[in-house]
Amino acid sequence: MNSRYILELSGENIEIAHTEIKSIQETYKNFQIIFLSGKFALIDGDPGKVMNSAFTNYISRVINESDDYNNFTGTEIPDGCFYVRVIGKAKTETEGIESEIGRNLGGKGRISFKNPDFIVRAIFLDKWYLCILTYERDKKRFEERRAPMRPFFSPVSLHPKYARYLVNTSGTVEGDTLLDPFCGTGGILIEASMLGRKIIGNDSELNMVMGTKLNFKYFGIENYKMYNLDIASLSLDKKVDGIVTDMPYGRSSGINNHDIVELYQESFIKFNELLKSGGKCSIIVNNIQFLDYAVKYFNIEKIVPVYQHKSLIRQFVILSRIN
Repeated sequence: MNSRYILELSGENIEIAHTEIKSIQETYKNFQIIFLSGKFALIDGDPGKVMNSAFTNYISRVINESDDYNNFTGTEIPDGCFYVRVIGKAKTETEGIESEIGRNLGGKGRISFKNPDFIVRAIFLDKWYLCILTYERDKKRFEERRAPMRPFFSPVSLHPKYARYLVNTSGTVEGDTLLDPFCGTGGILIEASMLGRKIIGNDSELNMVMGTKLNFKYFGIENYKMYNLDIASLSLDKKVDGIVTDMPYGRSSGINNHDIVELYQESFIKFNELLKSGGKCSIIVNNIQFLDYAVKYFNIEKIVPVYQHKSLIRQFVILSRIN
């Protein structure tokens, strides 16, 4: 069976989508990236872990390829009803091409938009790829876990898709332990638990710790450790496999500029202490100058800016522990 798949990525932030796919490949090593450009990736291997991606909208198995879509025939697709979608061409062209491909595939009497047995996607990149859709992201999935939908939330809580991105770029796999040392309302740890990680949370504010526990209960999360400590006082029995967090920033946390500098200094010292050798931190900061306090202990692997609104750009940063 052909093991090549085309991923159709979210266009919301191309760099963050690319970084996530590369990180999943580097972590699991069960597929190779053949092509990665814009909103598309061509991979060879097992796409299963990519289905956990926050920024992959569709995955389709490649069954044929050609410079001319007229070369595609019905012998290449399974029995049953289907319909065709053309991707990568202007909308003015797609309807006619979809009809042509449908006829060439033997679609007479088999086209069904309401109850298809499978969906054909004809994707134009460097050439035409005839594919069968194998995965479509449930767009409601993240919306159901947005902060306002939880029992306890904060207005500055991270959207679940960005929380999931942090988990997917943390270099961890199922069964590994992830720490969020500034867990707030627990959104990142909720995504981590859903992806099979063991989770440890901490927050210096007791109301956040209690609220996180309430959110965990709401989502059926029972196995976790939770602490209510300042970052400098946090101590664990054993080192964690990864650290994921949305770092506090002055305006939202009530911390003044002097204290925020001290907080970052203490944080990176503590991250180095709590993280296993070679482990990764996938974090968000508002000011990349604060990373000056990290370079003694960590290599900066990637920085991706994400525009939240005109007065706020969040920097998504991947760090790897030096020793």
